[in-house]
Order: sequence, then structure tokens, then C-alpha cells
Amino acid sequence: MKQNPKKMNPEPTRLAVAQAKRVRYLGIFALIVCAIAAHGQPIIRSTKSTRLPITFEADIRFTYDDNIFLYSEKNLKEFQRSVRPYRFPFETYDDFITTLTGALKIRPRLIRRKTSIISLRYRLHHYAVNPVKSYQFFSINLAQNLIKTVGVEAGYLFLPKYLIRYYKDPLTQTSPPTYIGCEFAEHLLSTGINYRIKNKISLNPFYKFELDDYNRNFDHYDTKAHRFGLEASYSFIRQIIKLSGKFEYKIARAQGPIPDISYDQWAWFVGLKLNPWTFLRRFRGLSFTVNYGQEQRDFVTSNPSSIDPFHTGREDKIQNFGFGVDIPLTRIISIDLSYGFEKRNVSSPYKEEIDDIKDYKNNKIKLEFSLRRF
Repeated sequence: MKQNPKKMNPEPTRLAVAQAKRVRYLGIFALIVCAIAAHGQPIIRSTKSTRLPITFEADIRFTYDDNIFLYSEKNLKEFQRSVRPYRFPFETYDDFITTLTGALKIRPRLIRRKTSIISLRYRLHHYAVNPVKSYQFFSINLAQNLIKTVGVEAGYLFLPKYLIRYYKDPLTQTSPPTYIGCEFAEHLLSTGINYRIKNKISLNPFYKFELDDYNRNFDHYDTKAHRFGLEASYSFIRQIIKLSGKFEYKIARAQGPIPDISYDQWAWFVGLKLNPWTFLRRFRGLSFTVNYGQEQRDFVTSNPSSIDPFHTGREDKIQNFGFGVDIPLTRIISIDLSYGFEKRNVSSPYKEEIDDIKDYKNNKIKLEFSLRRF
């Protein structure tokens, strides 16, 4: 873990606390691995014997993230060298993350002889050394089958608080400047149509409305966004190969007026999944995935560069790449090991050094245990 140099020497007790958290985290991880390996049997009781059409799914994921605040290379070096350390009021810039997810699925008959699924989901992301970065969300989703090949979906997601990073407090004037957390809460409404063709092709157009409410010191970032998109997939060769893709266009308008982070964004994603278990019966459930995506965000503020140089004419480009393997242990327990890489490049005709501040690279390694009951 990359410790804050300023906090490392004068305050050895805080370093000891951070180290203790890391050791405890790894200890819990080891116990869970040993328990699953030793037990080797289902730990969720079947719901077939009950009258209620209810099932439960859960997973626990362990992630190493080497840049949790998405800082640029320049900022990371300044953190390590303790250059103006008041800008970095946290322990480390990398961390171990434990993600716990639980989902309850209810299958009532809302429409006679038509499949209905109500999903309730809760997810918690806990950061071992920087718990202030931890966050959680709740969601509810309804999927309703209309005819054999067509269904509709509607959902709501609530994210109570998410810390982006620390910025200079715009409401105070001190020397040195005061840096505080920039946080927001999010409400997300979604709806879509599912269209299937012979269990090979799936088309899912969707619409989402997003509302981001920032903490009081950053009210000018409050944003409303409309998101339109299409998800598609195609399975072939006896479903050994599955190609998937997604396109989304987002129109986001911020409260502003200065600074104004309003933007238009398009994003696309393609993925490939291999299911060799269809001909290797011994490895039923084994799958491999690889994916790549890009995002381009164009800021559309009408503010002149003299008063909003960080957003006027700015363009962000983000690239994502990842791959993984899903290995079944038992009928309901599986392990998913994956790697993800993200890179952002920022350009602006009015702020030449903006790339030193806004560019970043981010690597994530994930190990996930899933407990499934369908």
C-alpha cells in the first residue's frame, strides 16, 4: 500500500492502524477461501420445497485498486513526495475493497401465465484502509414478460453517498487552502424493452434518467441527465460463443453557472464470452470473457475560458479493457477472477496543463465468490 509520507513518519500509530486493517482484511479473505474450499457443498437452502416463488443470490468480491481517487501520474508523485500534502487528506491512494451483494428475487404472477420477476438488490463496497471512500446502493427492478419473445423492464437505484475525491473548498478562503471531499447522492430511473429471437439474438433498447445531488459546497455540480441506449447480444455455435455490445448517448446538464460541467457523452462497449463447457462436460459452467470500450465526453458550457478554463472546450476520452474467467466449484458456488484497466486522456484548447491534472490510469484485480440459486 502507498502510504501518505506526511502521515507516515510523525504519526506511527496511524500507520500501525492502517497495517492492522490490511492484515485483518487479508485474514478474513483467507478464512473465507479456506471455508469454501473445505466445505465444498451448497450453503443456501433450496427454495423448491417452499410455496413462495422466492430465491436468493449473494456474492462476495475482493478487489485491489491501484488508484481509488483516479489521480494523475503527477498528483500521485506529489502525494509520494508530500508536495502540498494538505491536498491529500487520506491514508493511501490504493486500497483493498470488499464488495458484498445480496439479491432477493420474487416471481409473482402479475399477468396470468406470464413470467414476472421483482428483484431487490443491495450492494456494499468497503475500503479497508480508506473507509471514507466506502459506499453502498439499493435497487429494485421489475421484469415482465409480455409474449414469448418480448418483455419490459423498469427499475430504480439509490446511491446515498459517493466520494469522488478531495477538491479545494470553494466556500472558504484559507492559507493553505482547505480541501474537502466532493460527494454526491444519485437517483437513477430506468426502463427498457427486451426482444429475443430464437434464444440467439437479444436486443434491449433502454432509457435512463439520472439525478446527481452534490454536497452543499459543490452545489454547482448538481446534474440531471438523460441516457438513451441499446444493448445487444448474439450466441452461436451451440452457444459456445457469445458476442455482446452496448451503445449509450448521455445528455447531462449541470446547475452551474460557474463552473459548468454540462456535457454530452457517447459510449460503446463490445465483449466476447466463450463457454467451452458445452463440449467439455467435465467443466460445466466454465467461461472466459474479454471486453473493450470507449467513452467520449464533450463539455458544452457557454462560459468563456477566462472564467471556466477547466471546462470550456474540454474533451475527455476514456478507454476500458478487461478479461476474466468464471470457474464453477459446485452447483451454486463459483469463482470469478478478472482484471480491468481504464485510461483517461483530457484535452482543452484553453488549459494546456490540464492533462497533468485530469489524465489517469487505473488497474483493478478482482476475485469474486458467487453463491447462486436460480
